[in-house]
Amino acid sequence: MNNHYEPYVRNKRDLKVPYISCQDYTNLEQASKLIPALKQINQANRNLADTEAYAYILRSNNDDDIHKSIKYGIWTSSKENNEKLNAKFLEAQEQGKSVYLFFSVVRSGQFVGVAKLTSGYKDESFQYWWEIKKWKGHFNVQWLYVKDVPNKHFEHLKNSDNVEVTRSRDGVFLNWDTGKEMMKIFEEFADKKSILNDFTVIDEREQALRQYKYQMQQQRNQQQYYPYYQYQYYDYQQYQQYPQYQQYQNYQWQQPQK
Repeated sequence: MNNHYEPYVRNKRDLKVPYISCQDYTNLEQASKLIPALKQINQANRNLADTEAYAYILRSNNDDDIHKSIKYGIWTSSKENNEKLNAKFLEAQEQGKSVYLFFSVVRSGQFVGVAKLTSGYKDESFQYWWEIKKWKGHFNVQWLYVKDVPNKHFEHLKNSDNVEVTRSRDGVFLNWDTGKEMMKIFEEFADKKSILNDFTVIDEREQALRQYKYQMQQQRNQQQYYPYYQYQYYDYQQYQQYPQYQQYQNYQWQQPQK
């Protein structure tokens, strides 16, 4: 496990998550030792036939956010979906049931995995989603299956809106009979191809994003002390010669005219 580019977090609601990397993500035994959210990955015989549970379909705009969800065991969505998932998780806790999430990436033509919701909504926001400022708060999730399963294997199934699950909106509810069948398809699907094959490439984008955020935070921290100086490194004597410093001094010390 490696830690890189960790900024000084100013907002108490920012979720502090150290960087994780794995030499071979497709080696599930190795990956699960480094990534807690993969501890139960791709296990057979989960015995869900008699289980009562809740299920939702979630759609991501990109692979990068699925990558972060798997590595750090978190997810978030729109405000409406977050409120819906939080209410259902609390209800499920009282009933002794689970909430399962079936993930698909927009325009990918496939489902990419199944996760179990393991917490209610938390205020802390993860800072490294692909669209940084769009998503607030987070849930904790445990990934059960990570496989690329083409949509054609699910075309006979419909969601609670009586629409094919492959055409579902983000955050749509599934009755559990449909959820169990989707879970069975994931369990029996033999192809080992998954988003994990692309994790090394997506890691590079994550590191670039973390580095960018770190540099921006460093500049903001420095500008707290020298708000009128525009460069990255500060020298106080040079700062005194900076025109805006002189304007600041004149503004502060100019005597009002009588």
